[in-house]
Amino acid sequence: MKTTRLIAAALLAAMSVGAARAAEETPLPVNTMHPALQLLDANGRPLSGADPSFSTERTCGACHDTAYIRARSSHHQGTVDVDCLTCHLPGDRARVATLSTDAAGRVLMPMAPPANMNCGRCHGLVHEGGDYLELPEALLAGDEHGPVGKTLLTGEVYSPQAVSSSLLNLRDKASLSRPWDLHASRGLHCSDCHFAANSPKKSRFVKRELVHLKDDPRTLSISAYLEQPDHLLQAAVCTDCHEAGKAHAGLPYAERHLEALACETCHVPRLLAPALSAMDRTVVTEDGGPRMEFRGVVGAEFRAPSTWYLAGYRPFLGRVQRDGRRQFAPFNLVARWEWVAGDDAAPVPWATVKAAFVDAHGHYHRDLLAALDRDGDGLLSGGELSLDAAGEALIRSRLEALGVASPRIRGTVDAHAIHHDVVRGQWTASTCASCHAADSRFNEPVLLTTAPLPGGVEPTLSADAAAVLGGRSLEARGDSLLVTAGGGKEAGDTYVLGHDRRPWSEIVGLTLFALTVLGVLAHALMRARGSNGRGATAAHPAGPRVYMYGLYERIWHWTMAGSIALLLLTGLEIHSPQGFAPLGFSLAILVHNVMAGLLILNAGLSLFYHVSTGEIRQFLPQPEGLFRRVALQALYYTRGIFAGAAHPSAKSREKKLNPLQQLTYVGLLNVLFPLQVLTGILLWIAGLWPSLLSPELGLAVIAPIHNLGSWLFLSFLVAHVYLTTTGATLTSNVRAMVGGWETLELEEVES
Repeated sequence: MKTTRLIAAALLAAMSVGAARAAEETPLPVNTMHPALQLLDANGRPLSGADPSFSTERTCGACHDTAYIRARSSHHQGTVDVDCLTCHLPGDRARVATLSTDAAGRVLMPMAPPANMNCGRCHGLVHEGGDYLELPEALLAGDEHGPVGKTLLTGEVYSPQAVSSSLLNLRDKASLSRPWDLHASRGLHCSDCHFAANSPKKSRFVKRELVHLKDDPRTLSISAYLEQPDHLLQAAVCTDCHEAGKAHAGLPYAERHLEALACETCHVPRLLAPALSAMDRTVVTEDGGPRMEFRGVVGAEFRAPSTWYLAGYRPFLGRVQRDGRRQFAPFNLVARWEWVAGDDAAPVPWATVKAAFVDAHGHYHRDLLAALDRDGDGLLSGGELSLDAAGEALIRSRLEALGVASPRIRGTVDAHAIHHDVVRGQWTASTCASCHAADSRFNEPVLLTTAPLPGGVEPTLSADAAAVLGGRSLEARGDSLLVTAGGGKEAGDTYVLGHDRRPWSEIVGLTLFALTVLGVLAHALMRARGSNGRGATAAHPAGPRVYMYGLYERIWHWTMAGSIALLLLTGLEIHSPQGFAPLGFSLAILVHNVMAGLLILNAGLSLFYHVSTGEIRQFLPQPEGLFRRVALQALYYTRGIFAGAAHPSAKSREKKLNPLQQLTYVGLLNVLFPLQVLTGILLWIAGLWPSLLSPELGLAVIAPIHNLGSWLFLSFLVAHVYLTTTGATLTSNVRAMVGGWETLELEEVES
């Protein structure tokens, strides 16, 4: 099996070399719109023919304001050494020698707008054409600023090819019919999203100071733009091209999701190429690079990345500030250790670190090998390339011998944003449970390393990473280092239904409910023991049958009871979808909202009925002698009922509720019910029109109050159902509410 894989790797390498040579030999197409150029040297003197050593400053500056371009260039401001050919000439400068000339000796240049492959020379793996995609061995060099640095840091690949057609060894590869990146498959170029700020073609995407204008038609002419193109590249946002609201019309609470989530959160749910999780630049491997750990790699037996067995990884969801809003967006977290020196803690050059480890022939220094080679096999591998205290001291002394001042190890954790590998449809993170569950993308731990920390140095969060992590913390578990939710939670203003909890709401609500249940059980047990074999209720002579509840009262009551029960059940699923999900999160929300509307409508009609008929007096306790009557009723429930005493309050068609019940309903109908309706409406508004609510009155405040109200309603429901058993018989009150007729106890009539 190993021989077969080696042969396959060799064939792949040979095919790659052959394809590269063929590409080099293919003549570059001439851009007929670009004039032929007389190449000039740095002093402005003409050069003969197609001389690759020509000066772009002088040659291109004949038509383009190169001084302006250099001053207004994202690359030059980032101290990146690029020239015009890097982005505007297919291939590299050496290919200039192969270009044709006209009769006057001027070079026919194939200059063009930046192509994807030009960007890919510096910004990660870009793949086009009919060749099968494979991972370059340049990944193993660990150069974060090299040609595949972006892919190394995040695993992003920009290619229109179907994943299943690549040469990568992916889990379930045959089923991965999607392209590596949807935008690449639709023919978009890097410059479509990363464009010159003063491009006339892209003027509508540039945010201007004139806030009253949606689009400013006053743009540069093409000639003025070609003379002074602004190279401070802009980055388009998804909504510059996409009508997100219309595209997500079928998504529940679309506006709420679009406000809280960056598009990439759902549309880049998984990256399939390997990405760094940790880089240890305090040591040098046999290949001359840093020690690296990759995310999404199941097995890496050989040094050819395309042969690694890959499963991909789900990116971490961090917080970003966009357009004045905090959103969740995907990131890859990378732990990094390196040698730094001096008072300014400047990184020690990699060449110096290599010199401390290996000689001119690339072999480890003998004393170093003797100190670190624990198993004595003459090699440094695995855990031997993790510096302990002794190893750190040895390398420090070697660096000092090389002239490094105060060398020491520094560890940091950085967060790298992810914008590519875009998918659509079934490939998106479209399941509610991926976010709206107790264990979801918002709190899953992120593994950084499984190796001992270099020199025992625990990394610190960079400033950007600390902002992205929003309260998460680093946690060491043995030799493993993880980012966990810890006790900090992502952010104080964060509340995701089904995922988040506020302890005070849970504790208070659950405590009251538990006390109610315990009180009911204790009371029922004492009633059973006190009945002396006569049943759970006292045996009193039967009185007359009274038509106690009219038809509307019964309809209102059972509609209210059913809607409250369904609200509690669906609310439980919304609050805890991971443990109780008979309907599914989305359907539970729909049923919950429908039942809430029915409850409010029923309550409104009931209020009209009770006020118009005068039945509202049933719920209003008379102030005269109220304290005495409440005390008598309380005494009955706590003592008299166990001895078979009669009810102290006579029940009749005109007086259905005792004083304790009246006081309970006053609190229920005037405090708890309005509070629950109000918070429920605010939750509904937060989902449909989130901009209407201030941050101080967001889900983090409303949802816990609504949750506490649900616990109180549940406690009331338990007590209410139990108290229905305290009538003439265990079921007399329930039967009366079903049929309307109730047989009263004789003592009640006489009293």
